[in-house]
Amino acid sequence: MKRIALVLAVAMVMAVFGSGIAAADPINSKNARVFPVTCSNGQTYTVVVAGGNPAHIVGSTRNIIPVEFTVTAIDPETGEELFSETFPVGQGNRVGLQDDLITCTAAPAVFVDPETGEEITFVISVEAFLTPRGR
Repeated sequence: MKRIALVLAVAMVMAVFGSGIAAADPINSKNARVFPVTCSNGQTYTVVVAGGNPAHIVGSTRNIIPVEFTVTAIDPETGEELFSETFPVGQGNRVGLQDDLITCTAAPAVFVDPETGEEITFVISVEAFLTPRGR
């Protein structure tokens, strides 16, 4: 079950945050996904991703640049954490970023394990920095 859940988790990260280069006009892209994230800096942002990271903050010129994703699987019936995996992105935690890093979390998503029919809740968090930095 853990292997299937992990595959679903990776697929979910790719579906939510994608990979590749961000589009110049991401909100009007046919592959755009718009969703809120709540961040450790006390802000909630509406972001759009269009098959790539970074996530563009809607209504601004800022972006959320990830350095790592954490996917946590939770049993929705018991609240028990089934597993948590962290995936570095790009250059990861580079020297000089530590003071600028924030953690942003998307709303939990529920998936059904195709083999067992059991529901699994996934929570995706990203450690990231905002651009432009220092604002």
